[in-house]
Amino acid sequence: MDLKIKTKTFANELGIDLIGFTTAEPFKDLESILLRRKELEYLSGFEEKELELRIDPRKTLQTAKSIIVIGQSYYTDESELSNHLQGNRPKYYGELARTAWGKDYHLVLQEKLRALGDFLESQVEGFQYKAFVDTGPLVDRHVAYRAGLGWYGHNSTLINEKYGSWFFIGYMITNQEFEPDQPMDNQCLGCNLCIKNCPAGAIEEGFLLNTNKCLSCQLQKKGNIPEEVRGKLGKSLYGCDICQLVCPHNKGVKNTAVREFIPSDSSHLIDLVALLDMSNKEFKVLFQENASGWRGKKVLQRNAIIALVNQGDTEAIKYLQPLLKDPRPEIREYAEWGIRVLIEKNHFPVEE
Repeated sequence: MDLKIKTKTFANELGIDLIGFTTAEPFKDLESILLRRKELEYLSGFEEKELELRIDPRKTLQTAKSIIVIGQSYYTDESELSNHLQGNRPKYYGELARTAWGKDYHLVLQEKLRALGDFLESQVEGFQYKAFVDTGPLVDRHVAYRAGLGWYGHNSTLINEKYGSWFFIGYMITNQEFEPDQPMDNQCLGCNLCIKNCPAGAIEEGFLLNTNKCLSCQLQKKGNIPEEVRGKLGKSLYGCDICQLVCPHNKGVKNTAVREFIPSDSSHLIDLVALLDMSNKEFKVLFQENASGWRGKKVLQRNAIIALVNQGDTEAIKYLQPLLKDPRPEIREYAEWGIRVLIEKNHFPVEE
């Protein structure tokens, strides 16, 4: 049996939803796009800094001939959780975007890539690979695009006919040659709903995302979130799903079959009061296998203060007052701001 067919069959046995293959030729079509984004200062700051590493797979693995890309669906309709979660919502809660529902996707996809790598090592003498999940030098979505996993939407997400844009991407650069798959034709409807509904106006035009405005990026970055942005964050604690939720390509998509991505109890609705009073040990236990935990306690506590304030209840002031004595100046600053805003709440637009 052809090695590519064997690989796809084994991937299916692992429960991998999507798999595609592309060459290890440089992604020259990305060079001008990345340079423009850098000139506009629209890069998120989380990317690989060296341009050549971002576009040339052989800078990572000298013997590279092909790249195997996998996609794993993570969508679960919240309405299907409502009965299960009824009565379990904390009074003051912050919402995790679906990328952080359940178990950390880095761990889940890395495990599948390791199993796939072990399989290929058993099939090919001298097989070499380097695998990455959201941490590699290449542009994950563009690698997946060239491997035929989906097409680009105006919000710069990759969209698949079966799973919409709700799928995680992992890839392995290999020294084995595979017949490449072909990119999909662009099927974005051009409805601009993602552009119109972005609360911060971060999608400035089709396929151009300003990460400095993106609420998901704001919640992940360290440092200050401007006061004029904080009210737009609503109850969001980590990430933002709005541009995906309004996308017509995401209507009626198949729910994930990965049990680890489905929230247990109300694990996607974080108790803000508990988070603000959490010890380092407690934080590690709760967040060590959650995709939001990599940002650390201080960033998530900063976000928790904002989410608490945006609920507009002056009773929450009593939970902010102890933070005025917090040894961390950033937390004290946000607590002071939150108390001031809640006292003046009639002049503060609260997002429902």
